[in-house]
Formats: sequence, C-alpha cells, structure tokens
Amino acid sequence: MKVLLADDAEVVRLMVGRLVESLGHELILACDGLEAVERFAKTQPDMVLMDVLMPRLDGAEAGRRIKAVAGSRWVPVVLITAVEEVNKLADAMELGADDYLIKPVNFRILEAKIKAIERTLELNRKVHEQASKLAEYFDRAEDEKLVARHLMEQLVSRERLSDPQLHSWIAPAESLSGDLVAAARTPGRVLHLMLADGIGHGLTAALNVLPLTEPFYAMTDRGFDLADILVEMHHKVCQVLPAGRFVAVAFVAVDFTRHRIEIWNAGIPDLHLFGANGELLKRWPSQHLPLGILPAPSLSLKTEHYVYNQRCNLVLCSDGLLEARDQTGAVFGMARLVEACAGHLPADALTRTVKALDDFLAGMRCHDDVSLAMIDLDPAMVPLQPAAAALGALPSLTDAKWRYDLSLGAEQLRHLHTVQYLMDFVAQIPPLRHAHANIFLVVQELFLDALDRGLLGLQPDPADDTDSVVRYLLEREQRLSQLQGGHIDIALSGYDVGDHGMLRICITNSGEGITSSGTEHHSRPNGLAIASVRALCASLQFDDSGRMVEAYYQSGRFDVPH
Repeated sequence: MKVLLADDAEVVRLMVGRLVESLGHELILACDGLEAVERFAKTQPDMVLMDVLMPRLDGAEAGRRIKAVAGSRWVPVVLITAVEEVNKLADAMELGADDYLIKPVNFRILEAKIKAIERTLELNRKVHEQASKLAEYFDRAEDEKLVARHLMEQLVSRERLSDPQLHSWIAPAESLSGDLVAAARTPGRVLHLMLADGIGHGLTAALNVLPLTEPFYAMTDRGFDLADILVEMHHKVCQVLPAGRFVAVAFVAVDFTRHRIEIWNAGIPDLHLFGANGELLKRWPSQHLPLGILPAPSLSLKTEHYVYNQRCNLVLCSDGLLEARDQTGAVFGMARLVEACAGHLPADALTRTVKALDDFLAGMRCHDDVSLAMIDLDPAMVPLQPAAAALGALPSLTDAKWRYDLSLGAEQLRHLHTVQYLMDFVAQIPPLRHAHANIFLVVQELFLDALDRGLLGLQPDPADDTDSVVRYLLEREQRLSQLQGGHIDIALSGYDVGDHGMLRICITNSGEGITSSGTEHHSRPNGLAIASVRALCASLQFDDSGRMVEAYYQSGRFDVPH
C-alpha cells in the first residue's frame, strides 16, 4: 500500500514515516497541503495521513482537492490534529475526511488504524472488481438479449399477427417475454393461433417457447391440422428443453368458411367466447397437461369443436394478466377481463383491456409476462372467392407434359397425410408454386369428398350445429379406423394449352358411389368449399356414379428453362 504523509513538522514526518515503512508500506512525503495535492496527483497513493494546520494550504482544503482528483476511487484521508483544532477538524470531516488522530500521536492507535484501513481498502478493491465483472456481465447479457430478441422476432414472424381477424398484445415482465403469440393461415385459409407460456419469465422463459415456432409455422404452411402440429411441438419440447421445463399452450384453429372453431388447451387460463351483446357463449378450461410433461405416447390430442352462428369474440390470455397485482396485493382477475371484453368487438375489447390493466396497476410493473389475443368471428363475413377461371379447350389426355399417380389403400388412408404429401410434389413444379394455396384447397376438398362420402359413406358434412359436427367427426374417425378395404386413386398431370398451362386433378374412389346428380354435389350443406373449388377451376366434373371427379386448374406453362 502507498501512503502519502503530509505535515509541515519534520519530526512528525520522521516518526510517523518510520512507523509506516516498518509496516511494509511505501512512503510518500509532502511538507504542506499544496505539495500533498501535487504528490497525490503524480503518485496516486492508496491512503493519506495529513496534518490539519499547514502552510500554503490547510489539511481541510487539501483533503477536498485530493478527493476531487481521486474521483470514484475511494482514498481514505486521516487527519492529524491537536485538541484545540477541533473546529477545523469538524470542517475537514464535512469536506470529506474519513478519520482523525489527536496529537501527540499514539503509535499503537495509528498502527491499528492503518491496518483497519488496509483491510477496508482490500475489501473495497474486491467490491470494485466484482462491480466491474457485474458490469461486464450486464453488458454481455444485454448484447445476448438483443440477439435473442432479434432471433425471436425472426422466428415468431410478427408480420403474420397482422391478420385482419386477429388482435393481440404482449407485455414482457423483463426485456424478453416468455409468452408467445403466433398466428398463421393454412393454404386452405384456416387460421391457426397459438398462445404459449413458458415457465418463468425473461430470457430463460423465452428460450423455452422458441422450439414451438418452427413446427407451428412450417406445418401450418403445409396444411397440417392441429393434432399433427401438436405432436411435433411436443416432440420438440421434450427433445430440446432440459428436464423439468414445460410450456403451457392454447391452440386454436378457425375455419371461417365452415364457421368452426377447434380448440386444445393445456395449462392456459380459460378461453372465453363472447357474443355481440356481451353474453358468454362458451368457455374452454384447460383439459390437458402442458407440453413437455408427459411422454409422447401419453399426449392427449382430444380437441373441442364449436360452430358459431353470430358475431362473436374469442379471447385468450396468459396467467400473467389475471394474476397481475396492484399496490394492495389484489389481482386483476377474470371479472375485470370479462368486463373489458364483453359486448365489444375485438379491436375495442383489446384496447379496453390494456387500459383497464394500466389503470389497475397504477404505474406498477407486472411480475409476470402478459399476453392477450382475440379473434373476430363473423359468420356474415364470406371468405373472398377467387375469380372464376376462363374455360378454354380442355387438353387431350395423351399430351401430358408429366403425370403423377398415387393409389392409397385403407392402411395408407389411415396414416398418410395425403394432401400434404401431394403438395410436397406440387411445390417442385415451378409453374405451380405461386398457386400453392389454390391447388391445396382444390385437392383437399376433392380428396375429403372422395374419402368421406365415397369410401366411408358418411352423410353430408353438417355446417351450423356444434353437436352434429362433433358427431360427424367422431363417426368419421371411427369408420376410418375400421376401414378394411377400398382405395382412392389420385392422378395429377400437367399440360400446355396455348400460352398457358393446365393442371388436371382426377380422384377416383372404390366406394359404392353417390347415386345423385352432379348438382347435388354443390347444394349439400358443406357446398361452400366445393363452390370455392368450382370458382378456382377451369372445369369441375363429377361422373354419374359419384366415384370420380375431374378438375382442371389453369396455370403457367410447364416448360422449365434449362
């Protein structure tokens, strides 16, 4: 330790100096206050021993200047004073001196003070080192958060949250949110909405929900249904996250054409469906354990279905909203959420809920991440129908540029994702890529028609009754599981017709057939989907037996540049 000793009395400098050096410290001497300040600036000692009364500059002012030069570094200043200099000593202590000694100096006391200060300086040094490490860690953590935030924004595809039927809001408890709201449309225009809540909050919780994004978006883009996506998300969570980590998830699929909602809730607060007049139409509590708890074979994929027949608002939120506490410890609760949402359209309901939470908290921060999502469901809103394609001359079947045939038996029909499998092939044909969504809708509806009505012999798909829809889906699942024979043949072929191309889709089933006229295929209750297919296609024809349907979709030419 370097010790600066400033005193105008040579005898004091000699006696005190010898003690300092005998304790193993480096000694720096000054004869007055002004010299003490100059020596301090040059040598940067660790401790200052200084007389109060000195020529040119007294100890009080010298100590103040030394403290100013030291800045944030703590340098203890110990003053040496006579009893009659008490007032000067008080002034010096107010200016920043740390301790004092009364003349004549007691060398035992001085030795003890120097050792005490040495211990304090060592502790102070360690504190500074730790503070420096903490500051470095904080800077590094902030950089990592910036990277993580950028990564989350890229993976979450926030631009998809601009869906006109969706309104959402997230308020993280820290810089990153462990809540995730993700939305995307299938090629068939079904809206998939996921609200996920990772355990904890901040960066750790945010990393917990990230594994869900890739299967959610990738499989939704390919047209997989809710159950298939859940299986893959559960697999990802179990594969990526450490033991003990899990993610609560609410997954909603909305088919705006058929006015149907499908819901799977695992650990998220109750979902609410409010009517236009504020009445509660339906409530969906959690029915499953969060993803990552159960082994994959034990995951329940049972979903709930609902058919809406009026303008309504579907509301989802994380527990961070309901458990937000004000200054008195009261929670925001479900009643306040219902009051803000009931009887209001989603955009207004979301604004009212955010304001209600702000007023409730009165400037306090939420202790957990908050997320809120609402879907505007309006049966009067008819999905946009594509313009009917102009019908030109149909191509000769022998002039196909390419052909792709697929025959599926009972086992394949039970387990193969047929439409997605076909669309993977279609995506490899350059002229068809831009029409992926339209072709998906055509293939999906015609395939389901062949399977349900042709092979399984189901009655027309109900459109406006929840119980009937549930019974229909259960009957479909049962008949498919018991299917022993029969097959569906699918043939895709591409033709060049003039300056455009034509895709032929032919689907044949080996069922008993539907002995009805072709018009009845378009007047049945689920005819909206078939009407969309007809609007998309240049030609759509069912044969008299009801076992075969042939559709032509107009596209670009199939010549691929070399």
